[in-house]
Amino acid sequence: MPTPDARLQELESELASLRARMRVLVDGSPLGIFFDDAQDKCVFVNTTFCEMMELSEAEALGDGWARTVHAEDLPGLLRERARAVSEGTALFRAEYRYACPSGRMGWVEEQTRPVHGPDGELLGYVGTLAEITARKNEEALLARHSEELEERVRERTAELSGMNVALEVLLRKREEDREELERAVLANVRRRILPALERLEGACRGEAEPLAAEIRHGLQELTDPFRHRLSTACQDLTPAELRVADLIREGLSTKEIAARLGVGTSTVDTHRHGIRRKLGLDTRRANLRAYLLSLGAS
Repeated sequence: MPTPDARLQELESELASLRARMRVLVDGSPLGIFFDDAQDKCVFVNTTFCEMMELSEAEALGDGWARTVHAEDLPGLLRERARAVSEGTALFRAEYRYACPSGRMGWVEEQTRPVHGPDGELLGYVGTLAEITARKNEEALLARHSEELEERVRERTAELSGMNVALEVLLRKREEDREELERAVLANVRRRILPALERLEGACRGEAEPLAAEIRHGLQELTDPFRHRLSTACQDLTPAELRVADLIREGLSTKEIAARLGVGTSTVDTHRHGIRRKLGLDTRRANLRAYLLSLGAS
């Protein structure tokens, strides 16, 4: 039988062989691999870790690895790692930036798990680092494109909103101009054309009478469509407002209307305001009498 010393040498040889094989497997991993002791101090890093962080194994041990974590990310990382240790988290995950001595910068994803012995005692932690710089750059690019698209959408929405407002203003102005033109036409028909036509009819005899009648009929057909639209505006006026409107159309002043109706001038002013509001003139500088005369042409 081998002596105890020989057996010890044999076990040490097997252990060295296992360590060598494990080192080959660990160093061949595309992931950075590290081991921390129970106090969360680094005791081992593989070759990929050293190449990724541009550190030697000796430089990475203990807390040396932290020197390559971006200064803005290190406080949060240490805080989250400490909380995971205190809470016994089964899997700690974090994404953070690194800054190598050469100035090269990037992103890594860390995943760390606790390691327990057969009796449940905490032996330490094993973790991996995965290079995710390309993914983070793509995410940042996508976020910029998304923000640019959203900004273009906001600008276009604002532009369309402004165009809609402008279009509404133009349409409203066009409608007001149309109504103003219709009132002007009706007023001219009442003041000039109809009196002239009446004189013409009085002077016509014989064959000229049908011609005068045809002129009146044609004039009526021309003005009836918008005369009706304007005249319906008075349908909402109260009887008192209608009486005041008739007197305004006759050219009476506020005092004269008050005397005619036996009311105060303030009452007449109230009726005038109500008439203008119901006829849509309260925000426009339109002459009330001229407007009523155009309606009176009907």
